[in-house]
Amino acid sequence: FAVATLTWLLMLAQNWNEPYLRFGVYNEGLKRWLFLLVNSLLVYYLAVYHVNDTNRSKLLVVTFWAGFLASGYGILQYFGIEFIWPKVLNPFGGRSVSTFGNPNFLSTYLVLLLPLLYVFYFQAKGIKRHFYLVFLIVYFASLLCTMTRSSWGGFLLSMLLLAGLFWYYEREALKKSIKIALIPCVVFVLLVSVWPRSRVAGTPSITERLAETGQVTKTFYGAWYQRRLIWSCAWHMVSENPLLGKGWGCFELFYPFYQGRHLFMEAYRNLRTHANNTHNEILEIWSQTGIIGFGIYLWFLFALVSYGLHLIKSHTGHKRYLAMGLMVSLVGIWVDNLMNVSMHFAIPAFLYWWNIGLLSSLGQNEEKTIELKAPGARALAWGFIVLGAFAVVRYSNNFIAEIHYFKGFKFSKRDMLPQALPELERAHRLQRLEVNNNYELANCYARTGRRDDALEGYRESLRANAGYDEIYFNMATVLMQKGENDVAVTEYTRSLYINPLSAEAYAAMGSIFLQDTDRFSPAGIALFEQNLRLFPRNKDIWNNLGYLYTKVNNNEAALLAYKKAIEIDPDFDLAKRNVRITLAKLGRKDLQFDRMESLMQGVEGSIVAKNWQKAMDECEQLIKIIPESFKARFYLANIYFTVGKVNEAIEQYQRAIAMEPGNLSLRTNLGLAYFENKQYDLARQQFMQVLQANPGDQNAKQRLEQINAIMAQRLQ
Repeated sequence: FAVATLTWLLMLAQNWNEPYLRFGVYNEGLKRWLFLLVNSLLVYYLAVYHVNDTNRSKLLVVTFWAGFLASGYGILQYFGIEFIWPKVLNPFGGRSVSTFGNPNFLSTYLVLLLPLLYVFYFQAKGIKRHFYLVFLIVYFASLLCTMTRSSWGGFLLSMLLLAGLFWYYEREALKKSIKIALIPCVVFVLLVSVWPRSRVAGTPSITERLAETGQVTKTFYGAWYQRRLIWSCAWHMVSENPLLGKGWGCFELFYPFYQGRHLFMEAYRNLRTHANNTHNEILEIWSQTGIIGFGIYLWFLFALVSYGLHLIKSHTGHKRYLAMGLMVSLVGIWVDNLMNVSMHFAIPAFLYWWNIGLLSSLGQNEEKTIELKAPGARALAWGFIVLGAFAVVRYSNNFIAEIHYFKGFKFSKRDMLPQALPELERAHRLQRLEVNNNYELANCYARTGRRDDALEGYRESLRANAGYDEIYFNMATVLMQKGENDVAVTEYTRSLYINPLSAEAYAAMGSIFLQDTDRFSPAGIALFEQNLRLFPRNKDIWNNLGYLYTKVNNNEAALLAYKKAIEIDPDFDLAKRNVRITLAKLGRKDLQFDRMESLMQGVEGSIVAKNWQKAMDECEQLIKIIPESFKARFYLANIYFTVGKVNEAIEQYQRAIAMEPGNLSLRTNLGLAYFENKQYDLARQQFMQVLQANPGDQNAKQRLEQINAIMAQRLQ
């Protein structure tokens, strides 16, 4: 706690002169610092000094009941039964969230409780044992419903470790009650084998969820590659600040400034995120508190494990079983959080530190007494009471501010701006450094023409959290509307530094560069070249790049850029005109360019005349000249399909889809080609994608019905 506090304060001092980051470091760090104090340190303290042999089991039973109710609710959600909200609101498909808001939080909570519940079950007699068995089954079923693989792994390892501890320390008791010990395990295996798919659409089965991990070796599997992206950025933070990291609570704030460099890699292209945590406990601590903080954390965990093993050895009976259950529950969450973030969210974190405190409390049975007789102690106590009251008022205001924000947000989305502004302004007064509210308030100011207020609103948003490219982009747009183009360029640059995938930011900044080519041609060339690394099939950018090359008298490069634009769209008349102008400047002709135009006209004429052989010959020649032309590929695929060369048509359709994956006509034709080839599964995939994008497509519906009928007949 001391090192975490030190790293936060040092990062605050380091960024004190930064107009936005000093507020962000203060705001984000304070939230995480208070969380660490209240939800970790004080929870641990409470369990260590105020849980004893008298109340420990009672407190655990209360916790078991809380887990049972949460688990039951989660199972109902999995099957589409929702009795609190008017409809299913789960944003995670059929994965259960219960009252936790995220399936990964519920799963970690259960991993922390299941081993403890098991040791209570193992020791119980009669009706109590049946009672605990029911709880175990409900807990495990709910864990399955979360579909959280890291928690499944943590639970499995914790139970294997618990079995090892039972065998080593309580072998005779285990032998005597081996059937009792195995009953839950057999039930768990049966549940895994028969557990049905959720009624909520889009949820995989358990086997499908496990099989998804195999995609890692075949494709850019999102769940894995997004974690790799976050881990890479966390490692950059470690490398830059090895001793004390980037400051406690500041990972989310600084993460976007590290992410942009990775987004040029194809593996991460579609995985941009605002990471609030690292999804790896090692990098979580290391990136924010450095080697010193991580070393102390490991020291603490090593001491905890050593002490836990000492308690298991030295205790007997119920306390030994309890020590074993608590120890393996902690191992389970450590394994879980090598891929998860739940140790840093309220309820799982509370229970994690509570279990650590319970384990420590097994070694002593004395309450901690704080004497308040001395004047200094009394003054300190009153100081804490005042600070606590201040915190209650502040966070009550934050809660009220959230209510006003959501009211204002709803009004804003309905274009009811006069009603939205008072709500958002009140939310800002109650909670100044809240990025979402400030951003929405600034947007409303911008939409009502209050540009100066909008700019101040965007600056206030950046003070809350400076890691959002959207804020810089909108600020730059308002500045451009005010005619302050030089400042707008700076803000667009910041936006692109965080998010180099923003086509809107390239277009907006590019428009400024194109208006003043005398000043900005070199910068514009660099901008468009970077844009094309990410969006190589943007014909307008190629044409604009050619224009800027012309402005710096690089006509050879301009000619190549214009021709690239035409290759993407052979009907791009502006680029054709630019090619002719550039060729005239260079004083030469381009026979290939002339041949391309002639062939394209010939292909289209032959298609109209239904002269398929001539059309095919000309289109094949055209592909050799412009192999990256979507139009030429599409023409050739359709011609092949028409003349019965179905396999050749499929190959061309696949190449064309790689160029324009969202083209529904292309997917329909590919589906028809698969259907003609009797590749019904592949045909079904294409028609389903068409229907996902256009649910009213009757042709796709009819084809799917035909395919389903054929597949059903085959099964008979």
